Amino acid sequence: MKITPTTLSINQLLGSSNEQFVIPAYQRRYSWGEKQWSDLFNDIKLLGQQDTHLLGTILCLTSNYAVGINQLELVDGQQRTTTLTILLKALSDKFKELEQEEVFKEINSLLYCKGLDRVLKRKVILGDLDNPDYEKFMKSEELESIENERFIEAYEYFIEKLNDLTLAELLEHHYKLVSNTYTIRLDVANAKDAYKLFETINNRGLNLSPTDIIKNFLLGHSSLISDNNLENVKGYWTELIINLDGIRTDDFFRQYLSSVLKRKITGSNIIDEFKKHYFESVIEAENLQEFSQFEHTIAEENEEEVEDSNDVEEMENISRNQKNKKISIIEFARSLRDTSKIYGQLRKQTFADVKINRHLNNLTKIKSFPSYIFLLDLFQRELDTSKTIKILKLIETFMLRRHICEYRTGELDAIFSNLTTVENDGIVENVKQKLLKHLPSDNEFEGRFNRHNFKGNENRAKYVLETFEYDLIADQGEYVLTTGGDLHLEHIIPQKITTKKSKEEFGDWELYLGNDAIELHKQYVNRIGNFTLLAKKLNIIASNNPFESKQKEYRKSNIQLTKLLTAYDEFKIQQVKERSAQFAKKAVQLWRF
Repeated sequence: MKITPTTLSINQLLGSSNEQFVIPAYQRRYSWGEKQWSDLFNDIKLLGQQDTHLLGTILCLTSNYAVGINQLELVDGQQRTTTLTILLKALSDKFKELEQEEVFKEINSLLYCKGLDRVLKRKVILGDLDNPDYEKFMKSEELESIENERFIEAYEYFIEKLNDLTLAELLEHHYKLVSNTYTIRLDVANAKDAYKLFETINNRGLNLSPTDIIKNFLLGHSSLISDNNLENVKGYWTELIINLDGIRTDDFFRQYLSSVLKRKITGSNIIDEFKKHYFESVIEAENLQEFSQFEHTIAEENEEEVEDSNDVEEMENISRNQKNKKISIIEFARSLRDTSKIYGQLRKQTFADVKINRHLNNLTKIKSFPSYIFLLDLFQRELDTSKTIKILKLIETFMLRRHICEYRTGELDAIFSNLTTVENDGIVENVKQKLLKHLPSDNEFEGRFNRHNFKGNENRAKYVLETFEYDLIADQGEYVLTTGGDLHLEHIIPQKITTKKSKEEFGDWELYLGNDAIELHKQYVNRIGNFTLLAKKLNIIASNNPFESKQKEYRKSNIQLTKLLTAYDEFKIQQVKERSAQFAKKAVQLWRF
């Protein structure tokens, strides 16, 4: 392994006019937050005149230098390098505002480079997901259309800090950043060496996410096999990152492993379990040095499983079956890509079937995150849509009942992992029977539903009320309530009744509710009987108004559940109790297997 380490100031790192740092397409989005921005800014600000600050290492995959711009693939250091350019742009804009033209030009020379065509090009090129946003940000154009708001947030953070500095302090901060801040640049010529070094630098991933370690592991191994393998695996990984855009990739890998291994995988075990799964699945894995350690570990585990029988033939059959199932690394990467696409569709509800998306959206409202373990498996099977929808309804019932009855959420990963073992024959009934073992009874559900506090789970309450509405109008699947911010969860008795402002503007609900109003309000304000659904504009008008005034807006609503409230002569704690009890009886009928 040939490594060229060079200690460089930021001036030296970004000052070469013929170098451009390219962040590969397979890298995740820019994601640093205020803690990292603050650490960087303050580390520089607090430097003494003679002090230096080491920013860390960056790892570059380089090729032979040629005339013109030479692109360096940034294998490690994406977040630091991107943040440096954002801070430099903030400084550049600040000096331009103060008409410090010389310093402004000095900084811009670090942000741009020139090729043979003498056209200015950005010093840093980001991956496919972020680069369009980054380009708009650097040009200060179309900022309202930027998807990754971290660029704007980081810039605004730095600008706010710089606004507090005098011109002399700004000049000092700039000098400390470009002249007294250093990084160690490691240049590696071969991809296989770059990925191996990446793992070594990061001390087996103690400071990295599981996704980063898995990516490096896959790309590193594929680079050992051939350049063609590496390019194919890079391509599939890039698609995986795009499929999971906006989703925590570590969540995907944990639930993916739970689904394929059919058992609960914890966050701390993602990397080890992924490697075991990889070694068991991929033909070329036998070429890795780690494979011998893996074989030893698996052998010990298998010995424990059959220690009572000492059946050598059984051990040989296990080994033989594992080898029969093995696929190439390219097939493995393609399978990961395909599974990530399904996971993305599950989380974002983007399937072609509208009914399926609607039920997936219901699961999101209920907060059914663990169910994706089984759904990831389910949506890779060839099932009739009608069966899939029946299973989604079962899970809706299961999750709502458990949440309302406050059953332990820690059991859910194991429950849904176990569901992946169900065969396709009779799948609906078999899923039902497995879930029934962990389902609260009708009596328990009714009692807890009546008393349940929905505070902090407003979307779950909206889902419940929407279901009541569909039942009330005997909906045949023709009617869908508007979603998102257009439909509000309305507290009939307002959330605040004691503030002077609310009393002056809307009426004295505390006096209206009578004795013990404050204590009773705390107990009942977030129960289901105190909720209804109301369009945004109607809810804004209704606000904290007296009940009679609210009824005027309720009459304008098209929602039957809300219109029924216009028949009440008054609405106090007793009405909340009665309405909650009625809803609880109805809930038992609607959410049952």
